[in-house]
Amino acid sequence: MTRGERPRGRHRDGTQPGVFMRRAWDLDKRAEARRLAVSWPGWTVLYGAGSRRFYALAAGPVPEPLILQARTAADLEALLRQETLALAARSGGPS
Repeated sequence: MTRGERPRGRHRDGTQPGVFMRRAWDLDKRAEARRLAVSWPGWTVLYGAGSRRFYALAAGPVPEPLILQARTAADLEALLRQETLALAARSGGPS
């Protein structure tokens, strides 16, 4: 924009703000993440709409921060099963 030129479009001075339509992205994937979170109480499960990946963060006591990630809910569930068994074996407790 050059000096003295007025801004154009919906953001110009005096224009009423338009209606903002919020978009709900990947509702089915978010529902899958909630289902996994209920099924795996020792984990916090999230879905990243920007990354389009599922994440699981260990919510219980672990020796170091533990974050799992996968492209699909099924893949994350397999990782959760594997890591939960590994954590149980390391701690010497039942799974």
